[in-house]
Amino acid sequence: MALLYSERWSETVDASHSKYVFSDRVKAGHVLHVHTCFAHAPERAANDIIKLGVRNGATDVLIRARGGSIAKEGMSALQDFFAGEHDRVFAYFPDSDNGNTIELHIIGCLKTLDEWRATVE
Repeated sequence: MALLYSERWSETVDASHSKYVFSDRVKAGHVLHVHTCFAHAPERAANDIIKLGVRNGATDVLIRARGGSIAKEGMSALQDFFAGEHDRVFAYFPDSDNGNTIELHIIGCLKTLDEWRATVE
């Protein structure tokens, strides 16, 4: 049975901050089907960059990136996507300043690998 997954992560940037916000790791034996993913930075300045992706070990898989006034305070992934076991979804705000709040919001379904395989066969 797939479980509804709805989480939010929020951090405040300081001088030592990586400017990434990460989700929790997907549990072993599971796949996260992300239906909606949104990166939010309320204090974001014009022309700043926002990136959404999945970190698989040491590899970042970019889902979407935007810059300039188009992204404004946030950006969504536009399409659903999957994160496999032990992966983490991330939002990256490379131009964030000290004191800025950066957030990642995810809504999706957490499925076992067997449940996921049954839906793709």
